Amino acid sequence: MKQPCPHCDQPDLSLLRLVLIGELLCADETLLLRLADVMQQCGLLQHVDEAPAPESALIRTRKATLHYLQQRPGTNGR
Repeated sequence: MKQPCPHCDQPDLSLLRLVLIGELLCADETLLLRLADVMQQCGLLQHVDEAPAPESALIRTRKATLHYLQQRPGTNGR
């Protein structure tokens, strides 16, 4: 059986996603802007002019987020 080569073989996509998510979570504004620019140049991100979300959708999103955070174990929610 052929041994895997870390230099030649394609990396695992789920690992790459996890690394990208981790980097996004700890990135500062400058790094995020650079990343968005690179993704846009590669065609992975398109600029879309959207109308602002209605206020009711924003309120529902906030309530759902608050509900989720209160349900998590180990938090000080009710």
